[in-house]
Amino acid sequence: MFPAAGLLLCTEARSALAATPQQIPNVVFILADDIGYGDLASYGGKLPTPNLDRLASSGMRFTDAHSPTALCAPSRFSLLTGSYTYRSHSAGGAWNTNTPSMFSDPKGHTKAGHLISVGEIMQRAGYRTAFFGKSHLGGDIRDHNGELIRKQNEISRMDFSKGVHNSINEYGFDYSYSLPSGIQHAPFAFFENGIYSPFDPRKTADNRSTRLWVNGRYTMGDNGISEIIESKDGSIGDVDYNSSQVGIRLVNKAVNFIDNHLEQNRIKGENRPFLLYFASQAIHVPHTPPNDYDGDDSEINERVAGTTGGPTGDLVYELDLQVGKLLQKLDDAGLTDNTIVFFTSDNGALWPKVCDYGNSEHDNNGPLRDYKASIYEGGHRVPFIVKWPGHVKPGTISNETILAQDWVATMYELTGQNMEEDQAMDCTSLLPLITGQRKSEEPLHPFILYQAGYAYDGAIREGDWVLTVTRENKAMELYNLSNDLAQENNLIDHPEYRGLINRLRTKFLKYNDHKNETWEPRTTEAFRINN
Repeated sequence: MFPAAGLLLCTEARSALAATPQQIPNVVFILADDIGYGDLASYGGKLPTPNLDRLASSGMRFTDAHSPTALCAPSRFSLLTGSYTYRSHSAGGAWNTNTPSMFSDPKGHTKAGHLISVGEIMQRAGYRTAFFGKSHLGGDIRDHNGELIRKQNEISRMDFSKGVHNSINEYGFDYSYSLPSGIQHAPFAFFENGIYSPFDPRKTADNRSTRLWVNGRYTMGDNGISEIIESKDGSIGDVDYNSSQVGIRLVNKAVNFIDNHLEQNRIKGENRPFLLYFASQAIHVPHTPPNDYDGDDSEINERVAGTTGGPTGDLVYELDLQVGKLLQKLDDAGLTDNTIVFFTSDNGALWPKVCDYGNSEHDNNGPLRDYKASIYEGGHRVPFIVKWPGHVKPGTISNETILAQDWVATMYELTGQNMEEDQAMDCTSLLPLITGQRKSEEPLHPFILYQAGYAYDGAIREGDWVLTVTRENKAMELYNLSNDLAQENNLIDHPEYRGLINRLRTKFLKYNDHKNETWEPRTTEAFRINN
């Protein structure tokens, strides 16, 4: 059996910092795909990321933040629920639309009957919620006979007119515009509120507007080259699918949502806040940047392809343009001062063999060891930035060890809602920390557990000590990050650390759900309130 990630310490959302309904801010959560610790200029990168740098200088930048796991699909579940994937039916996450919904609770562990998303939490607080981008959360698709498709090699039999259900739009989001499996897996198509949304709106939203795509590069219009990967034998998708235009469509839809939200508030005489969850396609492969960000050649500074000298670097630049467009929309709408903006990545940096940054001096992982999917720091240490004018001091840097899913507990506290004991079990509110009102000197997480790709191997971290544990539950490596951030000096065979190793391994086995059969809600020992 695969050891999964472990039980983390959480907070109850009852702080006096919680905003009143009149003060409650909008929230924008931006999730990059495969952005490494060293990819942004503010983290030492050598590529142009002016908008992200401005975001960092306007808020708090974290140096010791970690994605829920070292791989995208399981991280995406955790970032929406505040619980690690072993709380679900699949510790390794959901990779395709043939997988049952990650929100489902087939073993009946939760009182709600499913894992509650942050969207549902915000809806309860009166927010209008929207999701954009890759979901990777599974769901229900059906063939033309109405039968559920549960085999990956049968996805191309799906009836597009029936859409994708039991997914993101039915778990907390009033509006969604998503690619269920991103730009790398079938179906290569957008679904709006679960309903197929063809690239060409004039075409029918059914299989007449689809085709089978095989691996290769395709000329689809004049604003960039499209590419299909991981489809050797052919996979279904939109007949007009174009990977180079995905980011442009996502950010334009997100901007339109803000406009529509404000218009609904005006018509209804409301002052509702919104949650905008933006899961960018950048910088996941295939690396196919658009030629021009706005779809024309009117301004040289809108060019993307060729900007950095390499397609991967160009996608980093496109990501920065997406962030810039969202920030500019907040400015133009007068929403900046009352909006919290989060930025992070779903896992650590991409492997060098699939990257071309165009700048030999750019190091996407800085001093860290290894890359995406790895249990080492490079697999899961990621950028994490929070901006909230008037509440988060500009230009601050935090060295606190945090988890990216901590933002879920932060939303509970922000909206003054208590956590159910069987929900959001692996996160801690950042609100006291980011607002400078934290009183305790104790770490937010007395210990945390790391999960490698596909939930195979794990590690436990306590302070600066990290112990890696194999799938056979063997303590394998011991590092002290205070003087060995690159994890080059394995101390596992040093006799003076034998007691530490045994203690950490025992704690790992206690809180790591090895068989995914002993699922329990938070216990008193693993629960605390930060004041």
